[in-house]
Amino acid sequence: MSDRDASIFESERELDEESVRKAQRTVAHHSIDAEDCRMLLTALGIPLVRDLENESLSGTAGAESL
Repeated sequence: MSDRDASIFESERELDEESVRKAQRTVAHHSIDAEDCRMLLTALGIPLVRDLENESLSGTAGAESL
């Protein structure tokens, strides 16, 4: 992979993470409680939290981390 391709890939990944974070915050804002938030995020296919150890997004933890 060239440096240019790697740069484009990293930019798209950052944009995607930013979009996911904004979606999480929007759902959390409109949720009644943590369980409602968890169910809405799951139903919409939005990952619940970011897995910092593996640098990926995960849906296994609770919405309280938002």
